[in-house]
Amino acid sequence: MTVFPDHNKRKWVAQVGGFPERPKKRTRFAETQHDAQLAERELIVLRDELKAAAKAEKQSEELAVLTTDADEFSLIYWVNYTLNGRWRNSDPSVASRIKAVYSRTDPMTDIRKINLRWCDEYVRMSREEYELTDQTILCQLSALFTVLEEAQRNDAIAELPNRPNNLEGSPKKHFTPERAWCQAMIVDMGKHNYANPRVAKIMPLFCRFLMLTGCRTSEGLQIKWADVSFTESTLVFKHKPKEGQKIKNKKDHVLPLWSELEALLLELKKVSPVVPFPFTYHCWHKHFTKAKKVVVADLKLPKSVLSEWVGHDFRRLSCTEKADLGWDAWAIQEFHNHSSVQISERYVTASKRRTNRLRDLMESQSAQPVQPVAVQLQPSQQA
Repeated sequence: MTVFPDHNKRKWVAQVGGFPERPKKRTRFAETQHDAQLAERELIVLRDELKAAAKAEKQSEELAVLTTDADEFSLIYWVNYTLNGRWRNSDPSVASRIKAVYSRTDPMTDIRKINLRWCDEYVRMSREEYELTDQTILCQLSALFTVLEEAQRNDAIAELPNRPNNLEGSPKKHFTPERAWCQAMIVDMGKHNYANPRVAKIMPLFCRFLMLTGCRTSEGLQIKWADVSFTESTLVFKHKPKEGQKIKNKKDHVLPLWSELEALLLELKKVSPVVPFPFTYHCWHKHFTKAKKVVVADLKLPKSVLSEWVGHDFRRLSCTEKADLGWDAWAIQEFHNHSSVQISERYVTASKRRTNRLRDLMESQSAQPVQPVAVQLQPSQQA
């Protein structure tokens, strides 16, 4: 990926390699450097789309080799059926979960023989031989039961087996970083050495963007300037995941621009006019981890913070702070594009600020004088 001037043709050239089919490297010419940078970005998007399509086609061919019409009751047959139908637009992690199931058992397993005992044996094997956590096993079994549901819908099996009941789901996380920690991290990120010096200004802005919007990291990295409308004061997070990425809730999400967010985006527009955040998740996470270690050392935080504090906690902080401000559950759900209020509830953690606010509310109510209630006596009935 590069942009350079062609003095002979008096043009700017954008070149991007790594295409899955010939020509492996593709070139576009433009009149200005800015147009060449835009063309480079378009080529990158095209390359990623072609690579994702080639990967999906290859995966489909690999599954098709394992199945024949005579194997209509085999597990791999219905995996292939589900991947090509219900999961055709899903993220790659779904396919990897069900692949783990049939590769560790037998792709030709007769789905009519998958019962509670079979599932219990899979749980035991996953724990003892592969040392998987209950959360991982639950995800894999969930993928398996989706496949079985497709088989039941097509009358391949009469009913679904019972699910194992000795698995523990992921517990609610009670850790949320403090705003002061995040601000210290933003300051430290601006001091790092980057391959592109311009990123030294953009990386802290990205962390501020995550704190303001509470969006998922992958969503933030995928936005384009076309998704930002300063005239209509809106920011749209579009459901267009790249290869290896996923966006939950699978629907476009519109946020209104308020003064603080608008000022940040205008500042970002000056620094990065082509694309808001021109770096990968891997690049951001590397500097996030580096800055986290500095913040923990400088503020003398517990060592456990290093493992508990993850990038997704910017979203958790946003949910918790809005609950502290008195937002209702439905407003928090809509702002963060959660699929349900229950999901939003898992992001809101205990807060001393919210406890103090509740105490002040109770104090203000108890300070009001109690109004006497007039009671009118009823005449007694005569016998």
